[in-house]
Amino acid sequence: MSPAQKREPELDRLGRDSFISLFLTANRMTDEVEAVCKEEGLTMSHYTVLWVVCLGTSEHPEGVPMRMIADGVLTRAGDVTRLVDRLTRDGFVDREPSEADRRVVLVRPTRAGRALFKRLTANVKALHREQWSGLTLVELK
Repeated sequence: MSPAQKREPELDRLGRDSFISLFLTANRMTDEVEAVCKEEGLTMSHYTVLWVVCLGTSEHPEGVPMRMIADGVLTRAGDVTRLVDRLTRDGFVDREPSEADRRVVLVRPTRAGRALFKRLTANVKALHREQWSGLTLVELK
């Protein structure tokens, strides 16, 4: 076999290199968001649940169903239960069975949860502006 036949095709190498670059960049950016959340004593997963609950109550004022939270955070339902348990324990959300269907658990943010969400969102937005500051609006789009 000649050396040219043994070489990896350029498309394969570029695809792998691009994947690795995106993976490392996503991890770095996630770590930065985690650090912002940690300042408030939360993980990014907790913040994401709070995000879904705070924004979801405009459409579901009685509370956001747990299954909707699970869909919004793209995680397993067991994880969502654990995350909501912690947010409930810390006083950031309330939950109760739906009056219409007792099998459905509804989650609503508390006043403290809304204040935390507002504070964290401002800090995360500032971080994102910094993270993407090297790109123009056209490039971001």
